[in-house]
Amino acid sequence: MMKVITKFAIAAGAIILSGMVSTVSWAQTSDDNTVIETPQDAVDTPPTFEEKLKLAAEGDIDIQISLAKDYLSGDNNTPVRPVDAARWLTKASKKGNAEAQFLLANLLREGAKGLKANEKNAVTLYASAADKGHVEAAYWAADAYHYGKGVKKAEIKAIGFYEKAADLGHVASKNNLGLMYLQGKGVDRDLQTAFRLFSDTSKSGNSWGQNNLGGMYEMGWGTVKDTARALQLYQRSATAGNIHGASNMVRLRAVLEVAAKAEAAEQENQDTTTPSTDAAPQASDTPDPDADPAPAETQILGGSSTN
Repeated sequence: MMKVITKFAIAAGAIILSGMVSTVSWAQTSDDNTVIETPQDAVDTPPTFEEKLKLAAEGDIDIQISLAKDYLSGDNNTPVRPVDAARWLTKASKKGNAEAQFLLANLLREGAKGLKANEKNAVTLYASAADKGHVEAAYWAADAYHYGKGVKKAEIKAIGFYEKAADLGHVASKNNLGLMYLQGKGVDRDLQTAFRLFSDTSKSGNSWGQNNLGGMYEMGWGTVKDTARALQLYQRSATAGNIHGASNMVRLRAVLEVAAKAEAAEQENQDTTTPSTDAAPQASDTPDPDADPAPAETQILGGSSTN
């Protein structure tokens, strides 16, 4: 029986490269009709902890990252030792591996047993990984510059990293970027762009995107004012467990109920004060057949808000 051993490492959230498998087949013959296992039928055997240590020491970056993740999670009968995880991640990070930089930055941002937090170094690592296309790293770099975590607050830099992550489809980055366009922070205020970003996040089922898009419809910012649509979005956000969406749903529902009651009362008052149609019309009440009809009230259905 032939046995193929392949090195592998599973890195959650990273791009996994699959190796090319040879499609060459060999004819297998046997006088006793014994089934012979081909290379394609062999079962991959993961390396043992001792084998991982050896391969990591030899400079295998994928194994270094896999070993570090085992040290963090305790998987594969590995002792939980964040310091050892940081040591292997540092080796892989120095070689420019984006996933290693991201994981090491997470450790430094939060700190761990035996490892002191260092937000400044974490931001540097996030930024480096983001420049290599790591979407989560871009989000955390943006977050750091947005709120001044470990670095001086710099909204323009935050915009740049949010855009990197948003372009790669990161939902939370799209939402936060929408807020910055809405508020005019680090960028000129642009309600249409904010509306588009909130629409994207809402379509993905994000409760914050649904809440924020509801606010845009309620206020008529970047779109036509539509309180019915706003209420629907607040309800979706609330159903997803967002307390702000729930609060807005209750508030707007109450506002609409009060408005409906006021409109009904006004209509009833008009009905009671309308002259009876049975009374003979006075000369001044007789319409002039030659006069132009009164123009209907025009309702604006489109346009962009300037608020």
